[in-house]
Amino acid sequence: MNKPLKKSAINLYGLPSFGFQTMVNIEVMFFAAFLTDFAKIPLALVSTILLATSIADILAVPTAGVILEKSNMKWGKYRSWLLVGPPIAALFYILQFSQIGGAAEISAIIIFIGFVVSHLVWNTFYAAHISMNNALTTVREERISMASNRGMFNAAGALVFSYFGVKAIAAIGAGVGSPVLGYTIMAAITGGIMIACNLIYYVITKDYAQNGSEAQAGKPAEKMSVGEMLKQIVVNPPLIGLMLVELGRYLGRFIIFGMAFYYFKYVINDLPGLALFMTGLTISSFFAAMIAAPIAKRLGEKTTYMLALSLLVIGLLLVWFMPLEATAFKIIMFVAYIGYGLPDSLGVAMYSATVDYGEWKTGKNARGFIMSLISFPIKISVFVRSVIIAAVLGSVGYVADMAATPELVQAIKNGIALYPAIIMVIGLVLMFGLYTLTPKRMAEMSKEVAERKQAPLE
Repeated sequence: MNKPLKKSAINLYGLPSFGFQTMVNIEVMFFAAFLTDFAKIPLALVSTILLATSIADILAVPTAGVILEKSNMKWGKYRSWLLVGPPIAALFYILQFSQIGGAAEISAIIIFIGFVVSHLVWNTFYAAHISMNNALTTVREERISMASNRGMFNAAGALVFSYFGVKAIAAIGAGVGSPVLGYTIMAAITGGIMIACNLIYYVITKDYAQNGSEAQAGKPAEKMSVGEMLKQIVVNPPLIGLMLVELGRYLGRFIIFGMAFYYFKYVINDLPGLALFMTGLTISSFFAAMIAAPIAKRLGEKTTYMLALSLLVIGLLLVWFMPLEATAFKIIMFVAYIGYGLPDSLGVAMYSATVDYGEWKTGKNARGFIMSLISFPIKISVFVRSVIIAAVLGSVGYVADMAATPELVQAIKNGIALYPAIIMVIGLVLMFGLYTLTPKRMAEMSKEVAERKQAPLE
């Protein structure tokens, strides 16, 4: 019998995500700029690095899931990774933002190695942390609260970095007389923060180290093959539906972020307002995370998710359809983006439900593998986003500082609003048909699984 969770294990569940966000945002915001403007790597080689690292990052997700499912260290199947993984990832992340060796080719190789190793390791301990939502407790309300708290910590980490981190990189670089070292040292500092956050939650969960990893009484612990893990996707329609709608949601977000510069420059002529816009979206996400748990507990996760994402779609369609001034655009997007943040705070709990469905369906629990897939839609959407944005700009022959022609303005509005809205509507339709898990059905499945485990061995 698992011990009841203490409040700190629930309320600080998102702490590792806070540390992760403070670290990863260096890459999200500045990786390409670091390669071209600071490491001075030729553009053709930069393009190769970005393509190769994107592919490696996509492949790292299922690989990390397999590693997590196959591993079982003594400090807990999932908890152990909070201790072991972060120092390794932080070390190689520093290499990703370094300039070692005289030739650009040598620097590129070291950066690529730093990227691949750090991402493989952090995908593994990130999946382990996410898996703890399902492993630590079987209580739906606790899972929702933990997922919501993670959403708040996620948003807080991004907000802290955007406010302090951007300035700190430049200040450190100026202080040591090397802009490159500004990035290297900041990667080390945020890596240290990430390690500390994971270590704190590792200590907090000491009493629950073996939760979710006990073998059934009288039976040896199950070891699933890679084929059995992949089968867990095929036989799990709720998981497929959730991944598809998440792909649409993340793709919409990344397109919005990628097109925002062009919208502010050419459509509303307010480029200085872009920083406020980005900060405002993060605040909207934080607010959404605060209200996610009580709403989801009352309406159910699926209903809350679909209503919230519909709010974002409506906001985007207003942006696409109506001529808006800068202030009106920001207000509409700040409200609409609550519709992005609410699902972001429910995803972990909903993936946890698909783990339980998979165990009910197959009799085997692939918690580590399934929970690792939470990152898969993110990686795919980052890759696809670049293709879509390039196509939007290419459709009007975009060049830097071109005139704001009606064709350019319409293309940008299509890119930032219409196309993301269409993508998310498709995701919602697929989710509606495939994600059939309700609180009542989850309770019935949990009861059936528990009865199977208590059945005498033949």
